[in-house]
Amino acid sequence: MKIKLLFSFILFSLFAKAQNVWTQKSNFGGTARNLAVGFSIGSKGYIGTGSDGSDKQDFWEWNQATDTWSQKATFSGAARTDAVGFSIGIKGYIGTGGAAFGGPYYNDLWEYNQGNNTWAQKANFGGTARFRATGFSIGTKGYIGTGYDGSFKKDFWEWDQVTDSWTQRASFGGAARWDAIGFSIGTKGYIGCGYASSIAVNDFWEWDQASNSWTSKANVGTNTLSAPAAFSFGGKGYVGTGAHDPGPTFFDAFWEYDPMTNVWTQRANFGGGPRSDAVGFSIGSRGYIGTGANSSGKFNDFWEYAAINDGIKEEEKIKIECNIFPNPFSEYILLEISSDVFLKDKQLKIFDLSGKEVRSAVFLQPQVIIERENLQSGVYFYEIISENKMIASGKLIAE
Repeated sequence: MKIKLLFSFILFSLFAKAQNVWTQKSNFGGTARNLAVGFSIGSKGYIGTGSDGSDKQDFWEWNQATDTWSQKATFSGAARTDAVGFSIGIKGYIGTGGAAFGGPYYNDLWEYNQGNNTWAQKANFGGTARFRATGFSIGTKGYIGTGYDGSFKKDFWEWDQVTDSWTQRASFGGAARWDAIGFSIGTKGYIGCGYASSIAVNDFWEWDQASNSWTSKANVGTNTLSAPAAFSFGGKGYVGTGAHDPGPTFFDAFWEYDPMTNVWTQRANFGGGPRSDAVGFSIGSRGYIGTGANSSGKFNDFWEYAAINDGIKEEEKIKIECNIFPNPFSEYILLEISSDVFLKDKQLKIFDLSGKEVRSAVFLQPQVIIERENLQSGVYFYEIISENKMIASGKLIAE
């Protein structure tokens, strides 16, 4: 018996009218706060922990299709701020962090199961207990590095989801620091900005998973930034907001990084105004920033960024419902789409983490079946194309 799982529900438009636009979404469901953590799983985004004046444990889910927040199972670790969050497949993770007002630092790691709304403790982080670290995921591996344990850190650690074990990797290429940003693009990870010893910095470094080596890249933007927000999608990285210490001076500038050219391009300023210690993550072809604080106080607003195809009225958007089952898959996947309009020349394309196209198929019916064949275990991405335009995208997991 096969169980049909709704994997993603994404709103797209085939008629691009504007680009590079911020759109305000429903306010975060919890209290206004900073120093929180976030990640995404499928078409859902998550924000939790942080400080609203006291350390928090609450955990909230945002539904991209309905633009609504719902409270989920309370984070099972101690209330904390400045933790690291990332997702691997259909699981989310929160680890490290500390108390905002001089309390202990943590080295625990917790796994969130979206399917049954539960938390499970995993192997403790391999480095020292710390807060203000950063991290990201590549394939079935999670990464945490930098931070502060009483001194600034530059060690870098890999967590294997399959074996639940930590392995130390090459230390971060820049100076030891806290409040850095981290994200991944394909098989490369990136860490930059933050507060190094006594100054804010904007250097930026690329980590190669295959060679376990760091390479210095172009500096981020024009300002040195501590505690900005970051995310990646569509083969590009994005960094915005943050503060310049000492001061502090808060920023709303927003920058796009192209790893192919090693160039940063300034994009539309973040819609919510200057701040630091906000949360950033991406879902499909959209990026999101919310919460944070500046000298005026803490925030609970939440904003969506689209590099293309935004500024379109909701009634002009085409609703694409995309069902994939099973996912994760072992032998085959069946992908089915429905839409409120007729879509021509539909194609499915599947890419590996390096961006190489590994499989394609044409929709002769509303659904298409892809056999596993020689696909290796790991994470893949799919795009659905209609009339040479991408109308949906998401993640696949081969067991």
